[in-house]
Amino acid sequence: MWIFGYGSLMVDGWEKNYDCSRRVIAELHGYRRSFSKASVVNWGTHDSPCPTLHLESDANGLCEGVAFEFPDVQGDNVRAYLEDREGKGFIFSSVEAVTKEVGRVEALVSLYIGKNVLPSSTEQALVKSIQQARGTSGTCSSYVIKIYDQLAGLGINDPAVTKIREQLRAAGIAG
Repeated sequence: MWIFGYGSLMVDGWEKNYDCSRRVIAELHGYRRSFSKASVVNWGTHDSPCPTLHLESDANGLCEGVAFEFPDVQGDNVRAYLEDREGKGFIFSSVEAVTKEVGRVEALVSLYIGKNVLPSSTEQALVKSIQQARGTSGTCSSYVIKIYDQLAGLGINDPAVTKIREQLRAAGIAG
């Protein structure tokens, strides 16, 4: 069983609890990261939501992330954990991920289908929202910087994340 992670799943070590046998960088074609899922608790509020990442379908898109392989015997446990962790607004879809080490693998990925999707806006408006939002886990800008740093630590350069990070830096928000 394979899982494709594109956000916090990539770096927080959850996989160790389920006998993960392999962890490799992978590409998911047909999707891209987008700062358009509204966090109204952890990183923002209903009045000032934080634009957090989720995957959007994009015929020309490419999302680099981490593919995790688990023994089949752990499949039900892994899925139950991820369903609980991600919550009601997510579904799991079977996708083809491409790795350098293993080639093509069929993996499950969590896709957001909930109602907290922000309307598209200009990059300037997005950056302003990120600068203003704060939730129970901290500021939205710290969320963006953390994601950028985590991706960089894995050697992943995601254009959407990099562009927003650069604009925050230009606005004087260091990390």
